[in-house]
Amino acid sequence: MKHTPFIYYKYLFLWACLFGTLSASAQNQIAGTVYELSEQQELLPVVGANVRWANTNIGTITDLNGQFTLPRTNQTLPLVVSFVGYQNDTIPPEQVFEQLAITLKNNAQLNAVTVTAHQTGSFISSINPIKTEIISTGELRKAACCNLSESFETNATVEVSYSDAVSGAKEIRMLGLDGVYSQIMTESMPNLRGLANTFGLTYIPGSWIESIQITKGSGSVVNGYESITGQINVEYKKPQLCEKERLHINLYANHMGRMEANINAATMVGKSKKWSTILFGSGANFTQQPDQNHDGFADLPKLQNLTLKNRWHYQGSKFESQMGVQGLIEKRTGGQLSFDANLPRNTANGYGIGINTKRAEAFAKLGVFLPHEYQSIGNMVQVVYHAQDMFFGLKNYSGTQKSLYYSSIYQSAVGGNVGHPFKVGISYVFDKYHETYNDTLYQRTESVPGVFAEYTNKTSENLTLVAGVRADWHNLYGFFATPRLHLRYEPVEKTTIRAAVGSGFRTANVFAENVGIFASSRSLHITDALQPEKAWNYGINITQKFTLNKHEGSLSVDAYRTHFVNQVVIDMFSTNNNILVYNLNGKSFANSLQAELQYELFRRFDLKLAYKLDDARTTYQGQLLNLPFMSRHKALLNLGYQTPNEHWKFDFTTQWYGSKFLTNSLLADATPDGNRLLSPSYFVLLGQVSYVLPKWEFYIGGENLTNYRQQNLIVSAQNPFSNTFDATNVWGPTMGAVVYAGMRFTVK
Repeated sequence: MKHTPFIYYKYLFLWACLFGTLSASAQNQIAGTVYELSEQQELLPVVGANVRWANTNIGTITDLNGQFTLPRTNQTLPLVVSFVGYQNDTIPPEQVFEQLAITLKNNAQLNAVTVTAHQTGSFISSINPIKTEIISTGELRKAACCNLSESFETNATVEVSYSDAVSGAKEIRMLGLDGVYSQIMTESMPNLRGLANTFGLTYIPGSWIESIQITKGSGSVVNGYESITGQINVEYKKPQLCEKERLHINLYANHMGRMEANINAATMVGKSKKWSTILFGSGANFTQQPDQNHDGFADLPKLQNLTLKNRWHYQGSKFESQMGVQGLIEKRTGGQLSFDANLPRNTANGYGIGINTKRAEAFAKLGVFLPHEYQSIGNMVQVVYHAQDMFFGLKNYSGTQKSLYYSSIYQSAVGGNVGHPFKVGISYVFDKYHETYNDTLYQRTESVPGVFAEYTNKTSENLTLVAGVRADWHNLYGFFATPRLHLRYEPVEKTTIRAAVGSGFRTANVFAENVGIFASSRSLHITDALQPEKAWNYGINITQKFTLNKHEGSLSVDAYRTHFVNQVVIDMFSTNNNILVYNLNGKSFANSLQAELQYELFRRFDLKLAYKLDDARTTYQGQLLNLPFMSRHKALLNLGYQTPNEHWKFDFTTQWYGSKFLTNSLLADATPDGNRLLSPSYFVLLGQVSYVLPKWEFYIGGENLTNYRQQNLIVSAQNPFSNTFDATNVWGPTMGAVVYAGMRFTVK
């Protein structure tokens, strides 16, 4: 595979020079940072503070760095900054400058009662009409979080599990469905699509992440048409914030022999300080071959990974630009302990697996705001080259993907009324796939130009409506429309109701999205001319914030339903020797109910308690069956405490998984349930202790502390080339207890 993506880099810079994006002239907006004063007299950013023009509904909330931007109004109004537990700060019009630094008092005297504010590591945005859960850096540091796939250990919305017993591939689930139906984005650009879907979550180191936003349901039409069950948007650390973190180093090691090192280094460039840059580096190495269940197979593959990323930011007086490049090389080797990667692959050499990946991507954002403060034009462009070679035993797969994404957005307001903003734009998605499976060639080129429009009505403080629609033209499947509607209603203070309905459209990548099926003796047969997947999603959420015994809390309950108009079905039930792939003929749906409580039991002691019920079913050859490997019932408990001097942090998480339906009748750990097999239910415990100094942080922790693991991971492990071999029936932990330690070093 010697394909090169240089032509796409050429397109990138042509687009970047032609269009502008996402920035404002300083005279038409204000910006600033909201702080609190810590007990050590350090200024700390306040996350989620409300910043609003007085007597209007025009406002925003501060981000994970306490920062905000807000368009000026045509009126001369005071600026009001508020957050629960803090004294409101009202800034007179004559003191509202272009750059503000606001410090809230965190000990408000109300009727002789001291009220102090507390921000949890994850929270639901109170203003966004689309339900968005924000995971901050503080939440990510509750666990080792070496990469994005390990960033959801304390999160109930996203479930992470291994796809098979040999490759180490992890998959996520949202709303009871596979992660392929969730749109993964990096800084609002669709990413980790196609061939990167299975292993892509491991490509983003945790120490590079500033925050993660999780949106349930179909999301905004501005971000594309592929979201069906939700969106996961990753925000990287920004070079322009280098004064807060100029250098960050994270080192990690566990007792199994896995080691990882991450570094971020940021600086301003030039005397004008208009340019800033940040360099990210990450390396991982795992050379051991643990075999805890003594079946002759390594429980995890050997791993070597190197990832580099460089991004730049330019801040001018009237425009802003961002650009960056990233490259990754990764190698995984596993299988039987007797397998020798240096010898020819045959039955005498044992069963081995090998996965080699090369990936390069580049992006640019450039732009300018128009004369009116509510108007702007924004453009984003990204190019990706992804190449992957794999073998599982005697099965072979190779694939390359070349992708281009472009989006141009015009934002304005109806009649100049900022209570009626709208966005219209165009987008273009290009994907070229070249795949080979066991010497059979599969290739296709997708070209999808589209237009979209989204209107927001926020003239009422209690009611916000967002209505959007896309119209796209697929070169293989023709025209399709994607409508979406979101509603936010606040009947009383601290009570928020959100409702959403929308559709999604995507094309399946059978091989790359189902890598686990290679780890089986069964043959893969595509019996239909596969059609694109289409689905509708409906949902409602109620969030209630409250104060109990002088401590803040929130209760969130939501219910979502997804039903498919068409779906590509991966059928592992109908035959013993084959895996069938075909278009849906019948019903397919998923219902999901989740309740989550967050509460500060006492000062600096946080509790998170969640329960989730998932009911997902698909028609397999005329039978409507529950999806395999999915717990119908799940629960999570997270406890976190920080000492008054803020030096010690203690975090504990327990996850409970109910029984899961399985697919292989030969699996030993299962119990029968009619004509189906059920796995046992089980608990997983995690914990971490951290010691924090001004520049240093040391942590030690453990995963799966009860040492519970699935005993019979592989069917016919001693005869991997027989027709009964199957390593895909993974329903529980593949590894026992893992103890790890690490350190973080930060220079501000």
